[in-house]
Amino acid sequence: MQSRGIVSKKFLASIVVVVLILGSTNLAYATKHDTSIFSDAQRFADSNAYKNDNYSFSIQPPLNWGVLTNLPPSLSNHTIVTFSNNDKSQLATFGISHRHIGQNVIDAINNHTDNDVLATISQEMSVPSPDSKTIVYNGIVDRYNDGMRVAVSWATQYTADNSTSLSESIFYFLNSGNQFTLELTSNQDNIDKNSQLFEDSANTFLVSQTSPVPEFPTSLVILIVGMFSVIFISRIKN
Repeated sequence: MQSRGIVSKKFLASIVVVVLILGSTNLAYATKHDTSIFSDAQRFADSNAYKNDNYSFSIQPPLNWGVLTNLPPSLSNHTIVTFSNNDKSQLATFGISHRHIGQNVIDAINNHTDNDVLATISQEMSVPSPDSKTIVYNGIVDRYNDGMRVAVSWATQYTADNSTSLSESIFYFLNSGNQFTLELTSNQDNIDKNSQLFEDSANTFLVSQTSPVPEFPTSLVILIVGMFSVIFISRIKN
């Protein structure tokens, strides 16, 4: 990619990163629904086994999965609850976290394409680490009357033992100013079984749109808006 005018090397590097993400991430499909994100989950309102009044949501966790307690702060940051299959030899976990998103982020999500949204999420999740490398390899975007639901699959390889964990995340970007994330982590041998359990459980996830909005880190807002700006400007210049 050649430099144009006064475009800085740093800006060009950002464009390259976005292009690589868009090229390597497979957007399975994108759909606009004329309903609420939680319209199908309404039938589970009374039967969901786990309810959280502070964040106004409920869910039916996978059968025989229990709540993990006494998690260290490094693992429980932003996490409201973490479920586990309690199998020490083939451990799998399923966590739910919450963040508040400002109106500028909601506007950016609503005004940009599905590929732009997926690329931004991929960029955030793939931040380099000396201990691991994460690659987002699949994504599905669904837009609803009250927000957006994005499901992604990703893999993390750890440098210490060269092991790999497979994960699935479902992001709920709600127009009410709330972002909920459901995340499954499993080993490779049991990802198919755990993935089905995770998806079945996620279908019961129900949020009241009057849920509270705890403080959200400003740095992440800047990152999200900044990434959308890079994508938008690069398209204009090209």
